[in-house]
Amino acid sequence: MKILSAVALMLISSCFYAKAQNRCSYVVPREADNWLFYQNVGLNFTDGGVLVNHPSVENLPAGKGAASISDVSGNLLLYTDGMRVWNRNHDNINFGPNLSGDLSSTQSALIVPKPGTSQMFYIFTTDIVVPTTFGTTKGLNYSRVDVSINNNYGAVTSDRNIQLLSKSAEMLSGVKHANGKDYWVVAHGLDDNSFHAFLVDSSGVKEMAVSSFQGSSLSSVYNDREYMGAMKISPKGDKIAFTSYGKGIVELFSFDNATGRVSGGVTLSPPTSNDQGPNYVEFSPDGTKLYYTIVNLSTGRQNYLYQFDIVAGGGVSELNPAPMDSDVSALQIGRDGKIYVSRVQQYWLGVIENPNRPGLACNYTQEGVNLGTKKGQNSFPSFIQSFFDVPPVDYDTKCILDVTEFWLLNESNIDAVEWDFGDLANPTPGTGFNPVHVYENPGIYDVSVTETYNGESYTTHTQVIISPLPPKSFENVGDSLYLFPGSVIPLDGGEGMFSYLWQDGSNNQFFDVTDPGEIIVEIEDYNCCRSSDTILIKSLAITLPNAFTPNMDGLNDIFIARGPDKGISDFNLVVFNRWGQKVWETNQLSEGWDGTFNGQLSPSGLYSWIMSFNVVGNISFTGKVQYKGNITLLR
Repeated sequence: MKILSAVALMLISSCFYAKAQNRCSYVVPREADNWLFYQNVGLNFTDGGVLVNHPSVENLPAGKGAASISDVSGNLLLYTDGMRVWNRNHDNINFGPNLSGDLSSTQSALIVPKPGTSQMFYIFTTDIVVPTTFGTTKGLNYSRVDVSINNNYGAVTSDRNIQLLSKSAEMLSGVKHANGKDYWVVAHGLDDNSFHAFLVDSSGVKEMAVSSFQGSSLSSVYNDREYMGAMKISPKGDKIAFTSYGKGIVELFSFDNATGRVSGGVTLSPPTSNDQGPNYVEFSPDGTKLYYTIVNLSTGRQNYLYQFDIVAGGGVSELNPAPMDSDVSALQIGRDGKIYVSRVQQYWLGVIENPNRPGLACNYTQEGVNLGTKKGQNSFPSFIQSFFDVPPVDYDTKCILDVTEFWLLNESNIDAVEWDFGDLANPTPGTGFNPVHVYENPGIYDVSVTETYNGESYTTHTQVIISPLPPKSFENVGDSLYLFPGSVIPLDGGEGMFSYLWQDGSNNQFFDVTDPGEIIVEIEDYNCCRSSDTILIKSLAITLPNAFTPNMDGLNDIFIARGPDKGISDFNLVVFNRWGQKVWETNQLSEGWDGTFNGQLSPSGLYSWIMSFNVVGNISFTGKVQYKGNITLLR
């Protein structure tokens, strides 16, 4: 086999589409971007692929359990072996006694952000079980880290090694609460069949656990080794599974991430021989498959990787049959939708390229990522599993009449892709990894993606929400308004928008018009849908003649105000004779005086008039517009 360089492999081990982001774009969780594990291996998951031996690490030469966490931008913050804690500069920030975990524990630690702050973290630790002659286990504990202190290099605070369980198995997993803000941390008790879910919210760690009693009891007897194993919650937070090396079982349950309760249960008893037992476990991204390893702790080999199909009749598939190497050990999903497999004392990581697919179609490759000069061990860091709940299909924009672009998360092992956009109004299908579609109507669409590989097809369904465009800002006003000199027209861009942009660069909801001209506004709602509207502001002018000749010759026969058909309200025009007697009145701009009074012809002479009106949409600081003047009646 041709050996590719580590640089080449890091570019093909993952593939993410780099795409323009907007405020409403889905943001991939980045808190699990940095993996630091034994033996001094560092992986960095980026949008361009997986970088190997970055960050560089020298603090994890040997062990099993570890945990790390990054900030929301993917920058390393902390990592731990369950005993010591290092910051982003790889400095030990314990400043005191070690944490109560043990680096030999299968899942020695889990780092959980404190909701509501980016500066505080809780490190949960599990200790190993030791022979009674060596003392007692410290069980499950937690400590608090504040990354803002010590000149922003962080430190473990005085809230250190707070015990939650006096005895616990070497297994630990966490997931987001159903509210999307808080977290559950779940451990398994010893000498019973208990699960203990601890809530972490903005006030801290709730030390009173939600306890469930399901499945098999795990003994704390050292030689039984039933406490050895791993636990994982599915990325979507609806399932939980664990392995027990000594008991020789894999158990699968339902998990309620709203209540922290564990229920139901399926027990798998895979075939094992001396010194073999189930060790690590992981869910596929869609939660339909469960992967686990059978390991030989004496030799580090004679190990096996299996897939259990949760929904398709519970079929089990061996993924590394001979002559493939049998040194598989730990399992960990990545944000690229693949599952990574540690290989004991090897320069390579295995990769399950398509873990949602059944059986051998999941495409396990034993030489998936070249670690360069480093060798892996039987471990990966632990993470909050929700960080890997990344949708298999992403899309932008999310508005009607815009071009909606689609992307696949995982492009491995695909010969062809067909898309059904679920749009009856525009049933045109799509092909390729990055198709586009235009939706003409708002709604929720069931988009199906069918991947074909080696003659087999695999279909994924994704719900796509397309929003309407925001209403036009001036749809209740019309195409134009009249502005009377000295008045102001307050235009409203529309209530409840995320942003406004007027033609002069201002960004308020309201815009005061003081001069005629074209006014343009662009608005964006909270779904990132945009619309623009234009209105023409015209100068208002009303003219009246100074004389008229009501002789029925069709020329200048009436006294009438000339102005626009629209835009005038509360109009009033009154004519008086020389003695101040009202001889004519109208409230209609379209009506004029024909020179009569009480059915009689009014004599020639000078008459006075008073006109008043309001202008639609205008605010006048002098109140209603009023004019006075004279008109000469000629006969």
